[in-house]
Amino acid sequence: MNTPTSDELLLPPRARLLLIGPMKTGTTSVQLGAHRRRKALLENGVRYPGNAPNQRRPLGALMGWAVNTWSRRRPLGPDLLDRDDVNGIPPASDWTSLKEEIDADQERRIFLTHEFVSQVDDDTARRIVDAIGPRVHIAITLRAPGQIVPSLWAQSVRDDAQIEPYDRWIERFFGRVPDQPLSPRYQRAYQQADLVDRWSRLVGPEKVTVTIVDKTRPTLLTDTFEAMLGLPSGMLRVERSNDSLMAVDAELFRRVNIILRDRNALWTTFQALVWQGAIKLGPERREVGADERRVVLPPWAAQIANADGARFADALRQSPVRVVGNVENLATKVGSAPWDPIDTVPIDIAAEAVAGAVLAGQKARESLKKEVADLKAQVAKLS
Repeated sequence: MNTPTSDELLLPPRARLLLIGPMKTGTTSVQLGAHRRRKALLENGVRYPGNAPNQRRPLGALMGWAVNTWSRRRPLGPDLLDRDDVNGIPPASDWTSLKEEIDADQERRIFLTHEFVSQVDDDTARRIVDAIGPRVHIAITLRAPGQIVPSLWAQSVRDDAQIEPYDRWIERFFGRVPDQPLSPRYQRAYQQADLVDRWSRLVGPEKVTVTIVDKTRPTLLTDTFEAMLGLPSGMLRVERSNDSLMAVDAELFRRVNIILRDRNALWTTFQALVWQGAIKLGPERREVGADERRVVLPPWAAQIANADGARFADALRQSPVRVVGNVENLATKVGSAPWDPIDTVPIDIAAEAVAGAVLAGQKARESLKKEVADLKAQVAKLS
């Protein structure tokens, strides 16, 4: 299988590129690069519509998914990946406004992205393609499944107030608890061969590009998207990456989530003080030791994931889609270790988390005071 050249990767003029992930495959770095260089992209013939780091809200509105965590009104719960709280669904106008921006630009290539799109079923995928239009091209980023799955649990602790212990969650993920299967959305993103086939059948294999993450080539993803969009080399590169929580961090916040749920915490509280505060201003900013324990698969799960990776690689070799990178990387065998309970947390890590929450509370209070002051000024003008 030959890797396409930069010229071969270049999309046609006015193409609409949709990067669907899945999660934990390096997409955050690409999105952040596009977000930070939005003006430079425009000057180089690419529109990254909206003003957020990605198009989560407009695409959520199009899909009808409750992606606005802070807008959910029901209490925190044990498994929120069904995202069935309609109050968290962005208004239809979010997609309408984005679509108007896209359609108004008849000169540039368009770049859209969010990883939730990798989790949709066939009907929703078709609705997305129809809404974006016939010039759509799908980009899928893949990685060895054994490297992805542990990070998904840690991310669900961070993003969705997950309270299920890792060992129980991983058993459900791999079907060991038939009466309590994990959300099918996870599986639609995990089954990489089916994922590529679904979108290939929908838009045609010539309009699907798959990039395989390669640790030995850290700029492969950004290089690929720069080539597809006709951007100067290096434009999408950023230093920050979306690292997963370490094992102790993930377990700490899983237990925090249990307490918050038991005390009827609101989603707005979780969003502002835990996700944006205690985590993002705490563990995600601390220095991680080289010997710190990571979330890895137990041996039995690693065996399944490794076999799945080999199966996905075989399927991709037979696929007519464009492939960038080494397919063999999907079959990379991952390390494993039994999941032993974590009952203690180093004081410095706990202090970082508490400080993060306090700082987030301070920021929220200052924002509220500013909003009140602005409102009073508007009222005074009307008096």
